[in-house]
Amino acid sequence: MNDKKNKFVDAIILIARQKGYIIEINRSGLRQIDFGNKKLHEGHLRDLYPDILNRDINLRSLIEKVAPGRGCSVLPMREIMEVFHSSYSK
Repeated sequence: MNDKKNKFVDAIILIARQKGYIIEINRSGLRQIDFGNKKLHEGHLRDLYPDILNRDINLRSLIEKVAPGRGCSVLPMREIMEVFHSSYSK
């Protein structure tokens, strides 16, 4: 599971970079996606996996559970997951 989880995180970071989001390293040494006013780090992404793979999941609720207060990251993550599903989950 860890290998799949790590590949998932790497793919999401790559897609975010390709979509123009800034990828930073936070003070804890974790990569994070900067969505402008909120950020999700790779720990959050690991915690979202594998539930986020379910296309029917309520993404807002899932993100709020894993990373409270980052509701504005829902739309960009939805866009990133669309790319993920079309490119990586075949």
